[in-house]
Amino acid sequence: MKLSRNILQQILEIAAEKGEAGFEEKDISHLFGDEYDLVFHLDYLNEKGLITGEFTPGAYAAFAIVPEPIHFIRGKITTKGQQYLQGLRQSDEAVTKG
Repeated sequence: MKLSRNILQQILEIAAEKGEAGFEEKDISHLFGDEYDLVFHLDYLNEKGLITGEFTPGAYAAFAIVPEPIHFIRGKITTKGQQYLQGLRQSDEAVTKG
């Protein structure tokens, strides 16, 4: 699997819109082809501290063989995630203006 900057930005955009209420899988599932891709991207954001994510049975299990599938339950954007998103937006503006 390969991380997509575009998908990461879209997740953070949705997370920022939801604010303190947080976001759920149904809010972002349209961005992904399958559950594995979804968990892969969300686990990355969680590991980097850009979101706080709740997974079952656990986010780190996405990289190991487990008897049951990993599911994303909910998440919230962190302050670090908001700053990162702002940087992505500024980068997009610079490319558009350039």
